[in-house]
Amino acid sequence: MNGNDYLENQVLTAKPHQLHLMVVDGALRFARKAREATQSRNFEQAHFALDRSRDLVAELIGGLNPEQQPEMIEHLKALFVFVYENLNHADVKQEASYISNAIQVLEIHRESWCELIERLQESTPQESRQIHQEEPLQPPHHLEQPAQPHQSRSWIT
Repeated sequence: MNGNDYLENQVLTAKPHQLHLMVVDGALRFARKAREATQSRNFEQAHFALDRSRDLVAELIGGLNPEQQPEMIEHLKALFVFVYENLNHADVKQEASYISNAIQVLEIHRESWCELIERLQESTPQESRQIHQEEPLQPPHHLEQPAQPHQSRSWIT
């Protein structure tokens, strides 16, 4: 089994809330790369990392299901639109501060999401207890490869 097969299996067997976390982790990883590149004044590399991060944030927005908890979904959508706009401003203005704003929001969302998963797991003990590790983010391997066609799924079911 190669890395692509492993990743495909991981994605296909993940629950929606785990997929959401994978996408958030990817958006964070590319945003951090973009901030580093912007601070180093490597704007071409920053542009490509920002583009990948924006794609992942757009996936987060597209995965929201307004039929489930419409008020909460509107708040999440506004949060992700804020992140997307900051990543876009960072690309246009070549300013790392916009990326830092986006990273801060994504990190807070990630923490909240992990806490929510932990609470869900307390009520459903058959799920695995491991949510996230205390080590630095390790993004899915597919984020390093060229974009592949995918289907959106709702994160809130």
